[in-house]
Amino acid sequence: FRMAAELVATGGVGLCSPHFDAEGTLWMVSRQTGEVLRLVRDGEQLAIAVAFAAGVQPSSLAVHPVDGTILLADLGHKSVLAVSPQGQTSDFVREYEQQPFIGPSALSFDGKRNLYLCDAGPLGETGLHSPKGSVFVVSSDGQLLLPLTLESLAYPSALALAPAPDAAEPAPFVYVAEMAANRIVRFARRPVDVFVGSVFFQFAGGAGPSALLCAPDGTLFVGHFDFVQGGGATQQGKISKLSPRGELLEELFVPAPEISGLALKGRTLYVTESSTNSLFAIEL
Repeated sequence: FRMAAELVATGGVGLCSPHFDAEGTLWMVSRQTGEVLRLVRDGEQLAIAVAFAAGVQPSSLAVHPVDGTILLADLGHKSVLAVSPQGQTSDFVREYEQQPFIGPSALSFDGKRNLYLCDAGPLGETGLHSPKGSVFVVSSDGQLLLPLTLESLAYPSALALAPAPDAAEPAPFVYVAEMAANRIVRFARRPVDVFVGSVFFQFAGGAGPSALLCAPDGTLFVGHFDFVQGGGATQQGKISKLSPRGELLEELFVPAPEISGLALKGRTLYVTESSTNSLFAIEL
């Protein structure tokens, strides 16, 4: 294929959720060990190093765009945690109208520093048999928690925010990967703080979309998850590239199928894959 994936580094157990902070550091989490990781230079090579052990079960990570606070979606405590520079964790948000979350699965900040989150629970807890996943937004001052959709999605595994015309404004569209339904749902902000949801793209094959990234030009990259099969057959992981109009533009591939996160820096797409705990790079 024209855009070959190159192995950057390996590390963690259940490697997922790559995220660049404002200074260009690439952060990730190790889902099964509870460690927060970052990409560092080790001599002439790049390596994945442990930044700190959070002692939780992280499914996603986001870095506050101004003060650099790390937020973790923690399946173990069913909450979003804030992590201090010393590695101490505290609850950021864990319930809606006195009802506890079932387990946050994805996090993302918009230009106004509002935090969007998916609440899906562990894989299998919500799905076609129990479409009880939700999507929320937490206001930048932490005072308002608003549902975009409440207990209606079959495992919302990832989200991405469309770029606003003004970078300091909230996202006009919120894309959510509804993994068990194998589709992308889009929520349009009409008017402020009222969200209208609809199906943006329906996929077929595999277990479903597991990672989302919206580029500055509005292009949506969708990472797909599938279970590793026995028998030694080589399975590739697939990333679909969609236009803002919902047209399939291209498909990119990595050498293994459990895609667990996407991040973009310049013209380089970074992909985490959890069965091999690998970080791949694709030059676009």
